[in-house]
Amino acid sequence: MVVRVAQRTAKAEGVDEVAVATDDERIAHEVMRAGFRAVMTPPTCRNGTERVAKAALEVAADGYLNVQGDEPLVDPHAITELARLIRNGAGMATVARRLEPGEENLSQVVKVVLDRRGHALYFSRSLIPYPRSPDEVLPLAHIGLYGFNAAVLERFASLAETNLERAEGLEQLRALWHGIPIEVGVGKFRSVSVDTPEDLVRVRRLYEEEQRRIG
Repeated sequence: MVVRVAQRTAKAEGVDEVAVATDDERIAHEVMRAGFRAVMTPPTCRNGTERVAKAALEVAADGYLNVQGDEPLVDPHAITELARLIRNGAGMATVARRLEPGEENLSQVVKVVLDRRGHALYFSRSLIPYPRSPDEVLPLAHIGLYGFNAAVLERFASLAETNLERAEGLEQLRALWHGIPIEVGVGKFRSVSVDTPEDLVRVRRLYEEEQRRIG
């Protein structure tokens, strides 16, 4: 799964290098066998962003994109958009898509609401905003990709966890809690993360359909 994520990431525009940060020698072996760089990081990393921050000590760059290893169908266009936001000056950025019917009550599908500038106001596993007037705001699903410039990544990784972050189980709330703006690119991006056994079955089916279309 991680190798497939790396392969799709390599198709994105605006990315200079793809490296996999891991604390597992087995993953590192498979990644290198597939032709990608592996960076070993401590097992004490609490989330993906902290792992990227540790990898950044070995991979020098002005900006970093965090593509999580549970997104084997990650859309290269979403990564391209994320790279664009960081190259254009965003300190921290992420991406979102329209919430699909049936996803409203799925806790593994994180929701996000934006302000008038396209910055995140809040992320939640619950449906936000509450649809009292359902046509007022387009519900958005957050895609778990993050971009940072080097300075914001270092600052973020140095901050302590917050109660809000632990309550929702969402690391990006640490940034909002501490006043770090998160710019959000919205597009028709495909996103299916593997968080449950049912997700894995769905992703395998979608991957097979995609291969048949390509073939």
